[in-house]
Amino acid sequence: MHPKTCLFLLFAIILAGNLSGQIYAPAASDSFTATYNADDKVFIFNIAQYQGAHLGSLTAVSIDRLSGWDFQWSVYNPVSHIYTPIPGSTSGWISTVDTITVSSGYQVVMTKGASTAIYRVWLLFNDYNVEITNKDEENHLIFGYFNCSSLDLRADTTADHPLYYYNPATQSRINVFNNYTIRWKTDNINASIPASRLITRVNNPPSEDTWYILTLTDRFDLQRADSVFYESIVPEAKLTATYVNLSDSEEYPGRPYGNYYEDAVLSAPGKYRFDLSASKNAVGYEMRFGDGIVFETDSDTGVIVHEYEKPGKYKAVLIAKSAKPYECIDSVSAEAELVYARFLLPNVFSPNNDGDNDLLELYDNNNIFRSEDVSVVSIDIAIFNRAGRKVHAFAGSIRDWQGWNGNIMESEREAPEGVYFYVISVFFAYEDKENPISHEVMKGFFHLFRE
Repeated sequence: MHPKTCLFLLFAIILAGNLSGQIYAPAASDSFTATYNADDKVFIFNIAQYQGAHLGSLTAVSIDRLSGWDFQWSVYNPVSHIYTPIPGSTSGWISTVDTITVSSGYQVVMTKGASTAIYRVWLLFNDYNVEITNKDEENHLIFGYFNCSSLDLRADTTADHPLYYYNPATQSRINVFNNYTIRWKTDNINASIPASRLITRVNNPPSEDTWYILTLTDRFDLQRADSVFYESIVPEAKLTATYVNLSDSEEYPGRPYGNYYEDAVLSAPGKYRFDLSASKNAVGYEMRFGDGIVFETDSDTGVIVHEYEKPGKYKAVLIAKSAKPYECIDSVSAEAELVYARFLLPNVFSPNNDGDNDLLELYDNNNIFRSEDVSVVSIDIAIFNRAGRKVHAFAGSIRDWQGWNGNIMESEREAPEGVYFYVISVFFAYEDKENPISHEVMKGFFHLFRE
């Protein structure tokens, strides 16, 4: 023991007014009272590394802290059950034995003139190991201890230095109770933490490669750890669904649908983007769109665009599969929805750029007469003046109808103010059976104003 440490300890005892001879072990990790005698102590020395070098020391201090004492140390012999003197003795007021390498009992006899004092202690070296037993030489979890739904972790402990001491009076052996706190952790925040057992099972293994680290801490705060690497065989399916607005020029190139439709109008036929790029650890994917169409791919970096023909609610399912021989499967779903038909024509049209009734309020394109529609597929419409003369006509996909700009048959001549009639001879829409479109809209009239 360092001299400064001894002096500090001694001064503390003197200041406390509790002078007594004793054996101390300031470097010990822990200590407790022997069960057979309250005056005898048991000192625990933790070994830093398993089966590593270990060295203990004991220091005896005289009763009066004055020189003139003779110290004779002895070591307990478990065979003869007697204390065998250690060759040599020391004199003074303090004596140290600092070359102890094995667990044993020690006794010191202090003499000074007619005064004699005997003190006994036990010094025990604490060492154990923990090892995950189902891993290979590269610290990988061994094949057979994991599958698509679970993985097993197995560990065991080895104690090379059992902790025990003896009752010198009865020679009976006294085992020192020790217990362990078991803790598992991982380097993957998404992985579940195994139960606090040496042999444990992890359900729903992670989709990412993960280190599992086992740590044991005993009663005397000695800690040991081991780890194993799990190379994941489990895929993780991730899917998001986003409606493609009709103004999306990438999916509807050269089509000015954005002039006539609000974004997120959910019109049928309609497209959805399905993004599976967040999926992990899969070599193949199967996309079931919910309308009977199935798509397969081995790429997880792209976006799949799918067009639904009819309105309704669809449950799209992505199935991810890992590599052979395991071919584990994970699935996830997303919803897609297209609404049923709406159809409405304005009853006032004022193509004079004054910002009032120039167009249907929803649209940004000026000076057109056009319907507000959703999930209407095709239309054949003709517009007539009161004399029965046709001033505008269109037939085809309603999305391609650019509306009537107020000129007669696409000429430069403006149609005069007045009442105009429209007739729809072909009208195809995906109608909700519970709320069908009124077919009274197949014929109607509106007023055209220019002032």
